[in-house]
Amino acid sequence: MPKFSCRAGLILGLCTTPFALLLALFSAGSGHGDWVLARVLYPIPMLVTLLTNNTVTSLSVGLAVVQFPAYGVFVALGGRGRWLALGVVHAIAVLAAFSGVLDYFEG
Repeated sequence: MPKFSCRAGLILGLCTTPFALLLALFSAGSGHGDWVLARVLYPIPMLVTLLTNNTVTSLSVGLAVVQFPAYGVFVALGGRGRWLALGVVHAIAVLAAFSGVLDYFEG
């Protein structure tokens, strides 16, 4: 039995999202920032910009908005093993976001 319900994971993710989005926006600096926090907090939505002509579109924003609630539900469904899997996938995505492939977001 998972320690947290899906509802608790969803609520925790929803509560986290506004703060993470504000940090990411601050890091973007009206398009002239270094985007470091955006790439750390939201690596997958940032990598999606490779499909949208190197531009943050509604697709990236939508993925960013649902990311932390989805993380919360995913972890709540499976417990400790899912934390590890999610951490590994997120870390790999962060490494990819800083690999130079998103050089147009490096300030």
